[in-house]
Amino acid sequence: MSHRGNGTETGLTLIELSAVLLILAVLLTFLTPKLRDLTEYHIKSSSRRLASTIKYLFNEAAIRHTYYRLNYDLKRGEYWVTYLDEGKEFKEDPSVLSSRVRLPGSIHFEDIVTQHRGKVYGGEAFTQFFPNGWVEETIIHLGDKRGRHYSLLVMPLTGKVRIYDRYVEFSEKR
Repeated sequence: MSHRGNGTETGLTLIELSAVLLILAVLLTFLTPKLRDLTEYHIKSSSRRLASTIKYLFNEAAIRHTYYRLNYDLKRGEYWVTYLDEGKEFKEDPSVLSSRVRLPGSIHFEDIVTQHRGKVYGGEAFTQFFPNGWVEETIIHLGDKRGRHYSLLVMPLTGKVRIYDRYVEFSEKR
C-alpha cells in the first residue's frame, strides 16, 4: 500500500494492482478446467450411485425373497425403490438406502430400456427385481448438458452393472 501526503490517504499502486490481477489470472487458469470437469464428475458419480442402488436391490430381493422395483421418473430426474407388500401392492421402501434420489441438475435420464416395456423416453419406468435372485435386463441412459452420455447395463443373472461412457444400445451390449 502506498501512503500519500500525511498518511491518511491509502490506495493501491499500479504495480500492486497489476500483481493482484496477475495472481487472479493464474488462479482462474487452474480453476476453470476443474469447473468444466464438474459436470463430468456429476454424471460419473450419478452412474456409480445408481449402480450401487441396483446391486443393493438385487441382493435385498434375494435375501428377503421379495419383489422390488427400481422406479424412474424420467421427467423429474428421480429414482426410488418400492417393494411388494403382503397385500400385493408396491409400496415405497422406507429404508435409508432406498430413499428417493434426484439426479443433479446438469444430469438427466435420456431413456430407459427394459424387457417388459422396451425403450421409454418420458414418464415413468421401472426395473423389476425377483425373489429368486434375478433382475430384469435393463439399460439406463444418462446424459448431461454438454452432450456426454453414460449407459448402465444391468446383467439379469448376477445383478452386476456395466457402466459405459457412451450411449450403448441393446444390440451392442454383448
